[in-house]
Amino acid sequence: MQICKIREKDLRDALELVWEVFEQYEAPDYGQMGVQTFRHFIEYDSMLRRMRQREMRFWGCYIGSLLVGVIALRKGQHISLLFVRGQFHQLGIARKLVKVAVAAVEEDEPEIRAVTVNSSPYAVGFYERTGFVALGPEQRENGIRFTSMRLTF
Repeated sequence: MQICKIREKDLRDALELVWEVFEQYEAPDYGQMGVQTFRHFIEYDSMLRRMRQREMRFWGCYIGSLLVGVIALRKGQHISLLFVRGQFHQLGIARKLVKVAVAAVEEDEPEIRAVTVNSSPYAVGFYERTGFVALGPEQRENGIRFTSMRLTF
């Protein structure tokens, strides 16, 4: 298992993994508007622009040459995407990706001392077990259900 930065040439594969996992595990919790909002958010050209402007940073977890997990940080310390292929759940991959993101925040912006996420209903338990704390009740925006959470370090 190897975790490394996602380069521009690998972004399309990363976003395809995100969409595949979203459809399987997240979409059932959302209506049509939420699915469309998410699909628009992960649109390749938009993400490529954000990556080039350093608004988004991506890391991937590979087993051999297979990309099995993706995490993206937005605005320095906000986990914007965290997805792991279903057959690789419960192997610690998501936890390792979060550790990489936290380490990047600690290195690049040591004064921040926290990472935030807007967790989907499916992932709240994972984030709680990883040390994140909910900042309030579940919300809904543009059809997307989420719970804002923070990990302080």
